[in-house]
Amino acid sequence: MKRIIVTGSQGGAGRSIVQVLRGAGYTVIGVDLLPWDGQEQDYVQLDLRDGAGVNDILSGADGVIHFGSPPSDAFCSPTEAFHMLAVAGFNVFQAARNVGVQRIVWASSIRVYGDLAAQSTLPVTENSPLAPSSIYGASKVLLENLARDFCRWTDMSIAGFRLSRIIYDTPGGREKLKRVSSADSIGADCLWSYVDARDVATACQAWLESDLQGAEEFNLGADNVHRDTPTRQLLAKHGYGHLECPAQWGENETLFSSGKLRAMLPWQAKYDWKQILAQAEEKG
Repeated sequence: MKRIIVTGSQGGAGRSIVQVLRGAGYTVIGVDLLPWDGQEQDYVQLDLRDGAGVNDILSGADGVIHFGSPPSDAFCSPTEAFHMLAVAGFNVFQAARNVGVQRIVWASSIRVYGDLAAQSTLPVTENSPLAPSSIYGASKVLLENLARDFCRWTDMSIAGFRLSRIIYDTPGGREKLKRVSSADSIGADCLWSYVDARDVATACQAWLESDLQGAEEFNLGADNVHRDTPTRQLLAKHGYGHLECPAQWGENETLFSSGKLRAMLPWQAKYDWKQILAQAEEKG
């Protein structure tokens, strides 16, 4: 497996994915809705809602990493969001089936769980109830179900990563991390969980290189929360006081669990929020 298509290649996570895969010796073709910026090599501008165009791009590929979707539905209508999320995702799955691409990894979201304070137990795992509260989360759930069907119909293997808040490996990304780690009240909506885009990239690579078959969903986040405040105190102060933190839980351990991913793939989060900010300070 050498030729990989990365959709959303000009996004914050996409750039890290492209960089990591090329560093590992893969030939990567980047695909994005944005015009070519004059820097990215092997790049194709494409609207993933164009099914025929997606079919053409995937021809000859060995694998697909589909991150070409908006990060939220806050700035578009529900209809537009559905088409950019669900229709585009369907086009990727169907085109892969058409041209014989068997391994896909794609960006699902923590938003499939909806309001995390409405969960009945912690930690949040892949077995926690799904209750999306917007067309964004609902579209991700639809694609997770569709991925299972494609794998049932064919010999495709598809992993959906339920992503926490992604910290991009850019100056802007590090400024974002500085903001979200500045106060306990920020990040309660995702249990103060986060993941560095470079760790997302290595998780994608791990799936592509694995021999796991069928469809899987994985939570994907760092091992700790992006605050020094103990996790139990965060829960008590910011809307989760009715939920118990497991007795054995570490002081700053995240309650958005990536245990399934670590158990099934050779992957471990490498980048810690304090380390990221310290290195940013050193660079000035």
